[in-house]
Amino acid sequence: MNKKHKLIYLLLTFILLFSTAPFQFTTLAHADTESVNKSYHSENPYIQVYKNSLEQTVIKQNPDPLVDPEVENRTILSTLELYYELDKKVSDLLSTYYQDATTSEEIVSVHRKDKINAMNKIMKIYDSVEDEKTKELLLDYLDRYAIGPNDINEEVLSFLDKKTEKEKPVELSAAYNGEGAADWAYNNYDSYRRDYPRFTGEFGSDCTNFVSQAIHIGGGKPKAGNWYVYRKNLKYWEINSAYELDYSWDLSDPSPWISVREFVKYWRTKSGVVFYLTEYYKKNHKKIYTTTDIDRGDVIIFYKGIANVFTVPTHAMIISKKDSKNYDFKLAGHSNERQAYPLLKAIESYAEIEVLKIK
Repeated sequence: MNKKHKLIYLLLTFILLFSTAPFQFTTLAHADTESVNKSYHSENPYIQVYKNSLEQTVIKQNPDPLVDPEVENRTILSTLELYYELDKKVSDLLSTYYQDATTSEEIVSVHRKDKINAMNKIMKIYDSVEDEKTKELLLDYLDRYAIGPNDINEEVLSFLDKKTEKEKPVELSAAYNGEGAADWAYNNYDSYRRDYPRFTGEFGSDCTNFVSQAIHIGGGKPKAGNWYVYRKNLKYWEINSAYELDYSWDLSDPSPWISVREFVKYWRTKSGVVFYLTEYYKKNHKKIYTTTDIDRGDVIIFYKGIANVFTVPTHAMIISKKDSKNYDFKLAGHSNERQAYPLLKAIESYAEIEVLKIK
């Protein structure tokens, strides 16, 4: 990939990844429907259903959003663009196994029932697929749609768990210090280190970048694989473009250090994972608090629900405190800086959360 192409790809990925934090919008209504980026393909049905939902839904603005609604809007648009391009590849692939037009239509449908049918068909033929990249493409599709805005498909999650090998810590010295990560996040929620890039401008959100620092600096997890970032020179610290990021920082492309979507893909194989729909958590938070081992230092990923079909990971925070009085967890994070923000309040703007219990 040449430099020009890399910068273009990084820009798209980065906007997407920065769904990481600036997206705790209580609603899609936060976005001005007139400002929806018109450069996105008009034939993309995913974006069309999103735009329609904005036009048809009037919701009271969240006076205290976790992230800038405009940043969240850009993240959702770029994510849905990526989803559609990947799903078209899956549709082409499935046409070699299913000769009917219905299957191809279900793969790229904007209806939840069709997505579920498509996932069932993928699971049936998965073991007959030999190419590893093709298998990865199919598992990625299942991962995108196993959790809907209003439902959790346990069968698909179980299938993913069996087909995705968990990575186990190799060195005891690399064991995660959750208490240390929580303390670091609590004490540094309003500060920005010079040895890491700062995403506080229009380019993206700082949420995943902040959580990664807490895990590494406070939690003691070493940089490994493609989860890393290093400074190349002193020219750009606050990042306002893909060019500035590429010029002054060395990181993978796309990067789980700064992208919420890539962060989830990287850490799921190294963590215990639990999903909660918003309404379920609100009704059962006392039971969850008293009977599960969710603790300080665990990472919360927030998913935005789109048109009752899609969920988009848009924000990441870390548990900095436990609230035994209200049976809840308090979160630290960047974009809009938070030190001990109640999960019961934060979850209101999202369809569901994912808890990553890093080991």
